[in-house]
Amino acid sequence: MRAHINGTDLFYEVLGEGRPLLLIHGGLGLDHTCFLPWLEPLADKFQLVLPDLRGNGRSSRASLQGVTHATWAQDLDALRMHLGFPAWAVLGHSYGSYIAQELALLHGESLTGLLLSNSTPAMDYPQQIVENAKQRGTPEQVQELLGALGGPPVTDDAEFGAGWETVLPMYFHRFEERYRQAMRANVVYSAAAFNHAFSQCVPAFDNVPRLGDIRVPTLILAGRHDFITPVEQGAQRLAAGIPCATVAVFENSGHFPFIEERDAFVREVSAWVSALPPTGNRASASRG
Repeated sequence: MRAHINGTDLFYEVLGEGRPLLLIHGGLGLDHTCFLPWLEPLADKFQLVLPDLRGNGRSSRASLQGVTHATWAQDLDALRMHLGFPAWAVLGHSYGSYIAQELALLHGESLTGLLLSNSTPAMDYPQQIVENAKQRGTPEQVQELLGALGGPPVTDDAEFGAGWETVLPMYFHRFEERYRQAMRANVVYSAAAFNHAFSQCVPAFDNVPRLGDIRVPTLILAGRHDFITPVEQGAQRLAAGIPCATVAVFENSGHFPFIEERDAFVREVSAWVSALPPTGNRASASRG
């Protein structure tokens, strides 16, 4: 389905019925299919809304000049209103969690709960990422990763996709080839979104001083073996700053616990979202 909102066209998919749960994909440069089929069991209890962010996947590929995390967050709140939801729970994975944080900061009254998977409040630890990558990856994979994150722009979607599939094993605790096959099956890559996110948005991304303003009940989900958003730089800093946050660490996962420990991840998310109040309200400042 498509929605013309906030001056752009967003592609989105809806699965299931019940209270709404927004799933925000990462990358950037990936799309909503990164969640499928792994999170489809959540559709047995919730109405899953899976958009492709502006500039990504099947959504509008118009210029991203001037687009910020706030722009993407405003798009998603406009999608909420388009769908007629007074409030929804929001799960953001990886880069999608940065957009989810912005959504909670700008429109927290419209969130019943916030779920941050494999997240961080700031990517201000580049040397640790480099060292972690060297420990996990082959020289080819490390070179590909560092070139993508710190080199010249990726030239086109095919180059971005090939590079992503090269480094993908580093993002898992125990990689299996079937993961790559499933993730590439339906994805539509976007080099422009990746280039814009990491050249224009990441340098300005620092929510550490803003975390105390997130007054939405928050569940932080982390993989113990995540090299790019390690627990100490991600989950621990988020939990220390967000007033009402709890943490779930998946001991046998890397950056994709909803793939490596799918059943445990689905149970954790399902139980937590089911316990939320049905309409948006800001949590108290005390920890819950």
